[in-house]
Amino acid sequence: MEGKKKILVVDDNSQAVEMLTMILEDNGFNVIKAYEGESGLLKTREQKPDLIILDIRLPDIDGFQVCEEIKNDPDVFHIPVVMLTGKDKGDDFDKAMNKKADWYIIKPYDVGHLLKVVDKLLG
Repeated sequence: MEGKKKILVVDDNSQAVEMLTMILEDNGFNVIKAYEGESGLLKTREQKPDLIILDIRLPDIDGFQVCEEIKNDPDVFHIPVVMLTGKDKGDDFDKAMNKKADWYIIKPYDVGHLLKVVDKLLG
């Protein structure tokens, strides 16, 4: 039997992480949590999640840099990255796509839409 898919949530807002955790676990996923960019990178490399939901604004290194490091790492570049942001600015979308993010979602997000994106990226 195949195990549950693992999703890494990287966000410095603990309430946002807990909300996403509840949504994802209620829909059958295992959730790994990180609250800053460096720990997100470390958990990506150690635990090889099936998908990463990554906030742009982080206290140490921003989500753009985290995404770029993941996508340039031959061991984990294949993991889909969903950038999550409270900023609805076109240049952030362009920057996320330039860093090879797989999807971009603006907060506040629609839960149904988020779950459709997750299902689509996980195949």
